[in-house]
Amino acid sequence: MIAAFFGSLFSAGSVNAEARPERLLLATQEWRPYQYQERGEMKGPGIRQLKCAMKALKQPYQITMTDWDRAQILIEVGEQHGFFLASKNGIRDKYADYSNPVMQQTWSWFSLSDSLDTHDPMFKKEVVVTALFGSNKWFWLQKRGYRVEKKPRKATAMLELLLSGEVGAVLANDFVMEVAIKKLGVSHRAITTTKVNDKPLGVYFSKKFTKQYPRFINEFNQAVQQCKEG
Repeated sequence: MIAAFFGSLFSAGSVNAEARPERLLLATQEWRPYQYQERGEMKGPGIRQLKCAMKALKQPYQITMTDWDRAQILIEVGEQHGFFLASKNGIRDKYADYSNPVMQQTWSWFSLSDSLDTHDPMFKKEVVVTALFGSNKWFWLQKRGYRVEKKPRKATAMLELLLSGEVGAVLANDFVMEVAIKKLGVSHRAITTTKVNDKPLGVYFSKKFTKQYPRFINEFNQAVQQCKEG
């Protein structure tokens, strides 16, 4: 399912046609609590930050919400200008340029056992793990040789795999898993959390776009900083 939100923040004479697109096209995924749809409206802190930046830039825009892997493909093939919220990785760097961080996130392991040592070499070899399919965390696990056998597309699906014993641990965003744990009514005492690292979240703009509008990403970064300070 694809849903789109149009932001009309244009005022006459405010946008230089050579420096800005007529309408900025951004793709994202439903990723509670960062961005999601409720009663036909897009909500969440990720959406609010993007709206704030677009308002500061006086930039008309359209946000399309779709599957995460599709969102990234749309940028790679040139059908969208950028996708968010995303953490930086080498695969995305090949076809897109990364903005300054818009928000922060923490990656952690989630398991049902406080005796599970995620630093033990046997953990990587023997324990089946997962992350959101198509996410940076998913590719991070694959690249480092973890046993990734499931392809969940929602945080609640990851948590259900963990609770059922189909996976031994989940690599996820703390903020996202907090919502999933609450939604499924799971006791926090049943879940063990081990921090892995901090991974800022930003916007990737296609290289074709940044070549056409070379000043845009710097102006966007300034707008994001302005929103944070405000």
